[in-house]
Parts: sequence; C-alpha cells; structure tokens
Amino acid sequence: SKIVLTNRTPNAPYRGAGRPEVGFAMERAVDLVANELDLDPAEVRFRNMIKADQMPYSVGLTYRDGVPIVYDSGDYPKALERALEELGGLKSIRKRQKDALSQGRYIGLGLGCYVEGTGVGPFEGARVKIDATGKIVVATGACPQGQGHETVFAQVTADLWKVPIEDVYVTVADTAHVTMGYGTLASRSTVTASGAIQLASDEIKEKVFAIASDILETGEQDLELRDSGVGVKGVPGMHISFRDIATAARPGWGHKRPEGIDAGLEVTSYYEPPTVTWAYASNAAIVEVNPATGQVLIENYVEVHDAGVLVNPAIADGQVKGGLVQGLGGGLLEEITYDENGQLLTGSFMDYLLPSASDVPPITVIHLETPSPLNSLGVKGLGEGGAIAPPVVIANAVCDALRPFKAEINSTPVRWGDVAAIFGDDPFKATSTTTTPEMDE
Repeated sequence: SKIVLTNRTPNAPYRGAGRPEVGFAMERAVDLVANELDLDPAEVRFRNMIKADQMPYSVGLTYRDGVPIVYDSGDYPKALERALEELGGLKSIRKRQKDALSQGRYIGLGLGCYVEGTGVGPFEGARVKIDATGKIVVATGACPQGQGHETVFAQVTADLWKVPIEDVYVTVADTAHVTMGYGTLASRSTVTASGAIQLASDEIKEKVFAIASDILETGEQDLELRDSGVGVKGVPGMHISFRDIATAARPGWGHKRPEGIDAGLEVTSYYEPPTVTWAYASNAAIVEVNPATGQVLIENYVEVHDAGVLVNPAIADGQVKGGLVQGLGGGLLEEITYDENGQLLTGSFMDYLLPSASDVPPITVIHLETPSPLNSLGVKGLGEGGAIAPPVVIANAVCDALRPFKAEINSTPVRWGDVAAIFGDDPFKATSTTTTPEMDE
C-alpha cells in the first residue's frame, strides 16, 4: 500500500454522491453510440429502456446492502416521452434545429436519464405520542437541513391519524426523544422516517381502538378514525376524542382502561427497509450556442421525475428544482482549480462561480407517481435526484448543437472559450455544407 500526501481534496460530500459523475459517463456514452449508428440519441434510449410491463425488473447485480437489485416500479419510456413532449416533440425540435442551422444558429437537444436507489437503510427511528390534549406528537431521528422534513412528517402523521396537520407537533434529531437515528443522507428520510412513524402509529392505534371500543361499547371492527378521535362507522353521534382516550389511558385510579391494556399512548419504533426503492427521471433541455462567444444559453429545461407517492407536491417540486439548479451550476459554472504550485484559486465565492437567479432558465418539473411496492406508503426518495442529470444534459445539448463540427465535450464545466474554439476562425462555415442524421426528416 502507498500513502499519498496531497493538498487537493480527494473526496467531499456532494448532492448525488457520485451519481452525477457516473451518470455523465454513461449518458455521454449513449450519445456517442447514437452518433456511431447514425441514430437519434432519443431513439437509442427508447430502444434500450426497460418497459413498464417488465417491472419489477431484476438487474442481476447486488446492491451495497447485500440485496439483489430489482427495479421495483415505474415507466421509463413514458418519462422520456413526456419530457420531449414538453419541449414540443422530437420531430418538431429536429425541424426547428435544421431551420436554425440554415440561419447560422446552433440549437441543440440534450437528454439525460437515470435510475437512483433511494431510501437507504439500515434503519430510522420515530416516537409517536398522543398527549393529554389529544394532539399527536412525533419525534424522529432524521436531521433536516432545510428539506422540509418537518412538514412532510407532519403531513404523513396527519394522514395516518385523520387529524388536521395543525394538530401534529414534530421534533427532529433530538436524542432526548429518539435515542438512535441514522441521519439525513442518500435520499432516505421520507422513506425511512415515515416508515418508522407508521410503525409506531399502528402500534398505538391498537391501544386507541381497544380503549375506544370499551368506552363506546362497540366492537373494534365497527370503529374508524375521524374528527380527531374514534367513531362508530355510520353513526355520527357515537364518537370519542383523542383527548378523552388519552385521559382514559393515563395510569392510576379512576381511568378507564380495558383489562390487559398498559397505561400511556406512546411508542418508539424503528423501521428497517428491506432494500432501497428505485426513483428515476428523464431530463431534456434545449440550448443555443453563440458561435461568436461560445456562450451556452439554456432555452428550456424539463425533468420528468418519479418518486412514487408524493407526500407534499410543493416540497417535492422545491427539492427537484433546487437540485436541478445545483446541477446546472456544476455543468456550466462550478470548478475547483489550482495553480501550478497546488494553490487553490477558487477558495471564495469571488472566484468560485455559483448560479444566481439570473442564470436559472425556465424549468418544468413533471411528476409521475408510480407507488413503490416496497413500503406501505408507496414513497421513494427524491432529495438528490435533481442534481444528477444536468451536467451531462448540458454537455449532450452542446455536442448536439455543434454536431456539424463533430464536437465532443466530455468534462464539466462547459467553458465558453472551449466552445468558441470549436468554431475556429469561421463560426458559420458549417451551416451550408453540413447536415446530420438527426436533422434529416
């Protein structure tokens, strides 16, 4: 073995954890195959995508949790179809591209698809309690940093208990409430923490229904959750609130608990997912390249994403769009550079370029909701998904726009100077003499 001393950072945390880099190589390779075969890159993808009726699909490899990789659900071709439709359709895009080229304008279509293992184990914990006022108090080991977990967990809990979301209180990342938690990473929290919340809720519901059945003198099979309590099905007047059930569950004399039911309405559970859930997305973008300066202008960007059942669509949109902007920064602006002596040159935001609001193109996110069969809520992870594809989508789009020059861009960021150099001294020389298979109708 060898020990190497370096002043460069060999590894660091990043949204997507290696997937943007691997996805870049894979999706550039698909476009290169398309070029070699004189096929449209979209056609190569459609021909090789797993179909919806092939799900669940066994890949033949083993995931890092030791479980065979089986893509659990989804419709991969539909995602790509929707992305292209949102941009006007493939035929229309290619016609527009051909017309633009005849006018000295370079327009390109970039595609990028991925499948992502989410909801990674081994576990997550949650405590659920009905307090003396009848409110639902939830604590989880998940540790959010702005993802909106508190709202998601409150909404999951409210749905499970049929109460207003205002009646749910959420505490996160506090070992005074949940002693063990695995952390917020790997697009896992909605899957794993929600699973733990459901397990704890299901256990408490057994006591809640037993107490309500005793007080209402009705069989448990005739009861239902409603109106922040438990009622008899079909009988509006027969109802007991969670507050009264919590009072009956208190320890001590004078409280009505059925025989064999322990005091208190509080449970801590740990959810251990059987393996990961598989989210996926298809990305498509149209860019225009300025032949004089090499500037890459993103005209429109679309991601069609499937994270299973969406607990909160607004938060899901925010997560995906935030990831897309981060990925666009990686594709066009961001770079860690050193001088010949190994000194970092991009150590501040004066030198390290991040996308600002003015750099963000029109973005459309479309959600396909294919429930995962691996958990009862049908959810998949989505926190990292948006950041995976943009770097390769931009590179593929630029190469597509500059196909008359047989341009190949196989690294990020896509620099204006490198793009301008592809045109050489006469940026318009290819417009009248060169065509491509994709542009022919």
